Amino acid sequence: MLAKLKGLFTPEAIAKALAPLPPLETTMMDNFFKNRPTHPLPVIGVQELTPVVQTVPVVRRDGTPIAFDNEAVSMQFIAPLPVKVKIPVTASELNDLKVIFGNQAAVSAWRIRKVDQIRKAVRDTTEGMCAVVATTGKLTWPVELDGGGRETYEVDYGSLLSYTPAALLTTSSKLPDVYKLLRGMELVVKQAGLGGNVEFWAGSDVVAVLLGIVEQYVSTTENRPYRLTLEQGKVCVGNYVIHFMDETYPSPEDKTTWLPKMPAKAIFCVATNQQGSVWYCAIDSISNNNQPTTLHIVPVVRDDDSGIMLIGQAKPLPARPSKATCKAIVVA
Repeated sequence: MLAKLKGLFTPEAIAKALAPLPPLETTMMDNFFKNRPTHPLPVIGVQELTPVVQTVPVVRRDGTPIAFDNEAVSMQFIAPLPVKVKIPVTASELNDLKVIFGNQAAVSAWRIRKVDQIRKAVRDTTEGMCAVVATTGKLTWPVELDGGGRETYEVDYGSLLSYTPAALLTTSSKLPDVYKLLRGMELVVKQAGLGGNVEFWAGSDVVAVLLGIVEQYVSTTENRPYRLTLEQGKVCVGNYVIHFMDETYPSPEDKTTWLPKMPAKAIFCVATNQQGSVWYCAIDSISNNNQPTTLHIVPVVRDDDSGIMLIGQAKPLPARPSKATCKAIVVA
């Protein structure tokens, strides 16, 4: 049975199972990390990341991750850690599979369900990593060690740009106050040399204040010199577009706490011409010949002999230029 299952999850079979599934869409990856290159090695050279994120510190492989100042980079490679998930195939499920193995359509449907479950878990984890990189300038993620301990996996790309508004926004703020805030943040990004077109993303508390300002503005009868439109998920002030970001993701620490993808009290000004990347490096898997892939699945027998475990993994490394984003805390 194990041999038959392995035949169901070859790279070719996984690609066949993925074909009818709709593309996964997640906000942070799709807006800030549109490039998705694969890399033939389990490590990625700093010189390959430099065009994307300028000078980057690195982390140590198979040890406690450490970050270096730009002037003191002495290591030439980053070794991304894998995202690895597992789902059980119980003994009773294996007995059911024996019955349907002659039915190709039934077997294909079963495989598609398993592949879809695993790819969503890998994608959701990668999305969480992207949210951390986009909003902090560094990747920090817990690593589960053998024996139950944990350490922190960290790759530091440098601090984001910052802007301090003259005054915090409240629902009684005027629209010119919002415009001046956005203009000031745009200038910070452009003066860093990574400007061009920019867009804004607001956390949930900022969104609530902005809606109050909009309500106040449209309810008055005074002349309105500023163009203001409110659409689903965004507000336009003059030529500036502010996207709402109130999404959350499950904490990798305890699985019960939900974390905001963007800090609730912050606005981010993002240079849209400076795209980030999610590099998919070669995974450490004999069954996949150590090849790079966005998803690899292999069946293995469980230690307690109660069934088979499907192990799915990928080795993504989100990277984005920190100086292409300006962060401002704008509400109390």
